[in-house]
Amino acid sequence: MIVSRLLNRRWRQRRYSKYTRHYTPDFSVRLLKLAAFLFVLVLINTAGMMFFEGQSLGDALWMGVTTITTVGYGDISPSTAGGRLITVIFLYALGISILAHLFTEFIEHRLWVSAEKKYGRWRWNMKDHILIINTPAIDSDNYLRKLLQQIRMTPALSEYPVQILTDKFNKVLPKEIAALGVVHFSGNAENSENLCAVNASDAKYIIVIASDRADPQADSLTFDVLDRIREIGSNAMVLAEAVNDDNRERLQRAGANIVVRPIRAYPGFLVRSLVAPGTEEVLEDFFTHDNAHMHRFDVHFQDQCWQELICRFVTSGAGIPMAYVVDGEVRCNPEPTAVCSGDAIITLLNDGQTVTEQQVKACLNQ
Repeated sequence: MIVSRLLNRRWRQRRYSKYTRHYTPDFSVRLLKLAAFLFVLVLINTAGMMFFEGQSLGDALWMGVTTITTVGYGDISPSTAGGRLITVIFLYALGISILAHLFTEFIEHRLWVSAEKKYGRWRWNMKDHILIINTPAIDSDNYLRKLLQQIRMTPALSEYPVQILTDKFNKVLPKEIAALGVVHFSGNAENSENLCAVNASDAKYIIVIASDRADPQADSLTFDVLDRIREIGSNAMVLAEAVNDDNRERLQRAGANIVVRPIRAYPGFLVRSLVAPGTEEVLEDFFTHDNAHMHRFDVHFQDQCWQELICRFVTSGAGIPMAYVVDGEVRCNPEPTAVCSGDAIITLLNDGQTVTEQQVKACLNQ
């Protein structure tokens, strides 16, 4: 009865072990053992051919290889009883089956690896990469695609590998995102093991996205992620989104180098902040009229050198020209030596600064 139970248990283990053996990290060891066993079989057969058949080392090896790979040229074959017996035992009975098993193991492992990568379960062992943590809850595919396009278009970031840590794509990564050379790991960042799996400690840049830009509680999750990154230890440039401005300093103390507002309509805002830290404060300042802001003056001007125009505006306290409008087209930051004509000019004004149309006309007519 005991023997029967043990055999029954062993049989059940064999039934499910074939589905789990490729998930163990010792695949290379198993493959090496099979290859070594196969090599030993060929060597034994080679020695037998040299002893029984009187073949040279080269001929014996050639016959063993062509036989075990089932090529079977037939130019060299055993003729003695001893040689044939060794060939049947070590090559036909053992060698060919071991070779087939070796190739089966390799192919199954490659299929398993492909599936792990496809479904976000593969550990990529990246270094000096861009790690994007979380995705927006709404329209995440479109936002992520635009963000990645901006990264690829930015010379300072275009060559860095990119990995995404999110539980949004627990099946497969959308084709338009995968086409940008991006991989993902399926999971949430409120788990230190997942942060280790995506090599957060070795990342060059880390972007922590607020999943819900309208929910202040998202900042608590961001704080938790930043705290875990700090525990792991990372020298990465960390950018984090803060839903509530009151939490900016808190997130900075938790390890964020850059803290920005979630601006979903312009993913490039994050990229500009990474490339030129401090840019986020300048850009965010434009969104509040009480601070620095743009103002348009509908004043016609003709044949003005742009750099001279800027100097006249600055010295007269009329703001800083940023762009001009001609035939309804806005032309931003032209070449300094460009000669411009337009129907309006857009200037950057400081907090509380008041500039009249007469001041602008005076600058243009100098």
